[in-house]
Amino acid sequence: MNILDKILNLVFQQNAESIFFVEDIPPFLKYKDQKIKNIVEDKMEKEKMEEILKIFITERDRLEIKKNGYWVGNYTTSNGLPFRAIVFNQRGKLSIIFSPATIETFKIENLDLPPQYIEALGKNKGLIIIGGPKKSGKTTIFNSSIEYILENRSVMVATIEDFIEKEFSISRGIVYQLVIGKDYSTIKDVLTVVRRLKPDIVAIQEIINYEYLEIALDLALSGLLVICTLNADGIISVLEKISGMSGENRKNVFRYLSMVLEVVISGNLFTTTDGSLKYVYDFYFNDPEFVRFIAQGDINEIYARMVEKREKGYRVQEYTLKALIKKGAILEEEALLKAARVNDLKKILAAPY
Repeated sequence: MNILDKILNLVFQQNAESIFFVEDIPPFLKYKDQKIKNIVEDKMEKEKMEEILKIFITERDRLEIKKNGYWVGNYTTSNGLPFRAIVFNQRGKLSIIFSPATIETFKIENLDLPPQYIEALGKNKGLIIIGGPKKSGKTTIFNSSIEYILENRSVMVATIEDFIEKEFSISRGIVYQLVIGKDYSTIKDVLTVVRRLKPDIVAIQEIINYEYLEIALDLALSGLLVICTLNADGIISVLEKISGMSGENRKNVFRYLSMVLEVVISGNLFTTTDGSLKYVYDFYFNDPEFVRFIAQGDINEIYARMVEKREKGYRVQEYTLKALIKKGAILEEEALLKAARVNDLKKILAAPY
């Protein structure tokens, strides 16, 4: 995480309205009641401002500042926080203001997800993994899934988050949003609270290491429904990342995974030829035929069987992309640039059938 991302996390952690960087004065947070708070005592030297600018602004943007006197753009931190940025010169001093961007809410029914995914949200136990790289839509699916559950089920949901990106209010259920780094020091502190609350469902914002993974599996094995995100594009990448996190515990992790895994959905957003965005993904759902291969951690066999069983509802990103390319909906160059498995896609595109 770069210096800017670390600072911007404070905006969410402290529920601030915006953060100001102004040359020759200390950076400060501004709150909705107009109060301000310096985040450091040191003045913002021009060199430090330039270091921050380099992270999110291009040479083209710099030309726009020279031409118009200001630049307005968007920035997303490495952990998915969206910001609106304004860069301008005021009385000869370089200034930057970052404000949290509005988080759009999408109804789960409007996201064109498989019916098996919606069914999984109605279950009382199991593990749902939402994968994808940055800006792939995984946070949208995560938030929409929680909102769908709260609107349709009389359950208690506990979310474990590094920051509250979206507040859930309208619901039949009850939600507790627990923030690591603000309300609690560590994931283990949160786990103690979760066990005391005894929720029906736990939603973990992102599995970032083995400690988070272990807790997700433990909660799912205890009979809860657990929903989490993982920064990995495609089912092979998701399972490989789990394998890498597990280390010497890999064998047990995959054995436990075979007992609780309900759904893995992982993909990316592609720009269509009409300028809209299309979510293209791998989709796995629980089936007795796969349990043995998951327990063995046989990732390649899982993928191969998903390809064979596509008529049952499994989706493999490469075949969806080929169909969209054939229809002229997505350019081949775009597909090859962002596909999870480029070499597999090339082979599939080259096949005569």
